[in-house]
Amino acid sequence: MNRYGYTMLAVTASQGKVSVVDRDIPEGDGELIAVTSSGICGSDLHMIENGLVNVVLGHEFGGYTTDGRLVAVRPTGACGSCSHCSTHHSQLCAEALRNSHGISRDGGLAEFVRATEDRLFEIPTGTDPSCVGLVEPLAVVLHGINRMNVQNGSTAVVVGAGSIGLLAAAVLRDRGVAVDIVARHPHQERAAEQLGVTPVRQAGSNYDASFDAVCTQQSFDTCITATRPGGSLLEFGMFWTPVALNNQMLLKEITVVPSIFYGHTQEHHDFQEAVDILHRVPSITSAVITHRFALSDAQEAFAVAADRKAGAIKVHLLTSL
Repeated sequence: MNRYGYTMLAVTASQGKVSVVDRDIPEGDGELIAVTSSGICGSDLHMIENGLVNVVLGHEFGGYTTDGRLVAVRPTGACGSCSHCSTHHSQLCAEALRNSHGISRDGGLAEFVRATEDRLFEIPTGTDPSCVGLVEPLAVVLHGINRMNVQNGSTAVVVGAGSIGLLAAAVLRDRGVAVDIVARHPHQERAAEQLGVTPVRQAGSNYDASFDAVCTQQSFDTCITATRPGGSLLEFGMFWTPVALNNQMLLKEITVVPSIFYGHTQEHHDFQEAVDILHRVPSITSAVITHRFALSDAQEAFAVAADRKAGAIKVHLLTSL
């Protein structure tokens, strides 16, 4: 027990399995957030499989502050003083992962979490409250697309129609790019159509830009083949198995752009841009969040998120169910 006089439900992992446990409501520095919803990320599944323990899961989340503000929470940290932070590349700071909710400190798959004020991004009135768990993955997408600087009227293919791929396609369409997205399953095709982009079973060729939202050897090679000579390829996130380069990439002089997390400069913040887009384009939230579970049903929710045949795109756990 703590000074609030009761405990909370939280989701943790051990030996590759998810559990719902009782935890004390967190005390200490930062704002106490009453979590409303939290998303399950593919990286959560990989980290659990690779032995993540002793931390409350969840890095895609938001909720209400004690003064009633609905906020999304940026999970990553930043020291504020290193060369990366001082040049506005906070995503490269050593503290980004070392002090990140759901990885190295308790995350948002719980009824409550504490987060410092600099990590809170207020959701505008009139926005679907369930979008708070989509702000983080959308910020990931925006950071990558902003690094590519794709132009209105250009062509692009997105390989992979999971949540990151669909969010990338939605942003590209919003910027006036003609988008094909490689989708394997009917539910992914339906979501793509809801977002106004073209689902295809196989990528075409000669695209100005390609976006790898799977990060495997097969998806990388597909992007190389699909991109025109002199074009660009963006890799979202992380390779969980090694990927080899090939001569086709060299002969076509394709620029490969890595992207991780989200950053900010004096003029722009990826997280804030994500909030603004979800407010302006509500169809993104309705198309991408396909499954909602109560926090107490976390084991079932993770099983659905891991099952490619379950028809899930983004699975959210809600404290109010």
